[in-house]
Amino acid sequence: MIKLIHRFLYAWLFLTKLPAPPLPKATKEDWGRIAPYFTLIGFILAFILYFFAKLFLHFQVPVLFSALLVLLIWNLITGCLHLDGLMDTFDGINCQDPERKVDAMKDSRIGAFGAIAGIFLILLKLTALCTILLNKMFFIIVFSLPLARLISVYSFTFLSKNKNSGVSSSLLLSGIKKPQDLAVNLFVFLSVVIFCFLYFHLSAAYLFLLLVSFFIGLSWTYWLENHFKGHTGDTFGALIELSEVTMLSLGVIFKYYLTP
Repeated sequence: MIKLIHRFLYAWLFLTKLPAPPLPKATKEDWGRIAPYFTLIGFILAFILYFFAKLFLHFQVPVLFSALLVLLIWNLITGCLHLDGLMDTFDGINCQDPERKVDAMKDSRIGAFGAIAGIFLILLKLTALCTILLNKMFFIIVFSLPLARLISVYSFTFLSKNKNSGVSSSLLLSGIKKPQDLAVNLFVFLSVVIFCFLYFHLSAAYLFLLLVSFFIGLSWTYWLENHFKGHTGDTFGALIELSEVTMLSLGVIFKYYLTP
């Protein structure tokens, strides 16, 4: 049990910038067993954002400023880890030499294409959050974070790794148990979703939104794998960002059906 708690906290430190109790130094085996906790941590982060979104609206903070604050907190608690991966990934996409795509991603400097991708993603999230907060569709936020991490675990489980991927992703993938880790994440996701539907009496339209977002997220993961001939740590980060913004954007499109 102590080992399970430690591995949860290692996953917590890997995916967030929030504090954790003092821990023994993680082994390679520990880092290889953090995947089962991705969706659970996604829900914890999502409910933190849910709390702040409700708080800002309760105190009648203007919607645009509330959305900006929620997005700021979102990036602070994740340390912009996935946003950095997205920008590096799009720098790799822009590289014309197939042999140098991963090298372009590893370059610490952000290129123009990566910067533009990051800016557009932030703008898409900000505008989507404005509509979500204005219409009190908070559960789009609640579901988007864990769904994105569930999709990333799917890619860990079933898709290939790029031969030039970095140390952190190699450690993570070294201990993946197939398909048990995906099953654990799926169980956590479905359990919390069912609870939310029953307790908060959510519209069935949310279920349709989840299904569409999930399948579009899968298309992102296969597209990235095909483009880079396997996933890297950066593409996993990009996948999470793309999956999150997909669900937020679809929430805006389905606003009429989701509004309470």
